[in-house]
Amino acid sequence: MSHYQAAPAPPVGPRSAARAARAVRRPGSLTALVWTSVISAVSAVIGAVLVFAGGNDLADENIRDVIDDHPDVVGLPSNTTAADIKTLSGPIWDELVSERAGTLSARAGFAIFTAVCVLIFTLCVRKNAATWARVLITISGVVALFPHILILGDYEPESVMAFSFVALLATLVAIVLCWLPPINRYARERKAGPPVS
Repeated sequence: MSHYQAAPAPPVGPRSAARAARAVRRPGSLTALVWTSVISAVSAVIGAVLVFAGGNDLADENIRDVIDDHPDVVGLPSNTTAADIKTLSGPIWDELVSERAGTLSARAGFAIFTAVCVLIFTLCVRKNAATWARVLITISGVVALFPHILILGDYEPESVMAFSFVALLATLVAIVLCWLPPINRYARERKAGPPVS
């Protein structure tokens, strides 16, 4: 009759014992990453919805505001008003409004697309803080900055600019949060599996 002996357990050092004693705790910075990404996406979508809901009326108001406040930006004399331009050129004004509405809608559509990408990758990162998901949040976040930079650098409607500013700041914070040491550590620990007891 043969006897099988179990292999002796490896010695447990102080580090291994401490690691085994505590469960993998989700860092607060990961929660902050999820919330800032959600705030970024929601702000971008609200701003885009305002653009789509406003349509040509929003574009018309936007052009009037720019001409009345900053006529030099569009190459007009400083005392020119939007009413002067509109009375002189009805069809040209309509074309100008239509073109501006198209520009606003294109930026809004791109902002929604990038917001959805950030939100999807955030849902992927919230449990394990996987590196691939954080990389994709970073890439889509950087791409998401472009429409907001265009919006903030242009004479957009104030309501759209406010939501775009919030989205831009939240996106920058989310990008930074992705790579903080507690999240990196959490991702490594989750990848390594549950601690051995």
